[in-house]
Amino acid sequence: MPFKVLLVDFDNTLFNTDPCVEQASLELWGERLSGEEIRKSKRNGKSAVYSLAYTKYHYLAKPNLPLIEYLKERIKQGDKVFVLTARHCSVRNYVDMSLLSHGLIVNGVICRTDDEMKMRDEEWKAQMISVFKGEIEVYDDKEENLKYFLDLRIGAKLFLVKASEIIPYLNKVNSTS
Repeated sequence: MPFKVLLVDFDNTLFNTDPCVEQASLELWGERLSGEEIRKSKRNGKSAVYSLAYTKYHYLAKPNLPLIEYLKERIKQGDKVFVLTARHCSVRNYVDMSLLSHGLIVNGVICRTDDEMKMRDEEWKAQMISVFKGEIEVYDDKEENLKYFLDLRIGAKLFLVKASEIIPYLNKVNSTS
């Protein structure tokens, strides 16, 4: 039986990392801001907030236990799971520790190099997705990323992850068109 390749986003998909980012922004900027607010902000020093969040405050991340259990079952069925994180590879150890602390042993963690950090998250992810062949499933919390992948017509089934809910994205798009 052929296996499927599951590419799963880390931040706010596998783990709710907003508490980490909020604490880091409070420390550095004196304001408690969500990851989304920081991402849209025009302020300098965004990378410092994220670096502090994922190093000093990584322990505040909350696991998405239903998704983690779902992935463990898919691994038992023979599927291959890769974590696709737009984080810089310098914080890879924190991603690995988070996964291992919840017994999720994946086939790989894919993160960004210095040069790749210049790309928009969704562009980088689309490039990484295109490397894989076969039956591919992509799990992400950002609807705009999934729409971007859909517009590119990447050959993958797309799933929107909202807390413990896994929503087939193509069905959602088709039902609203």
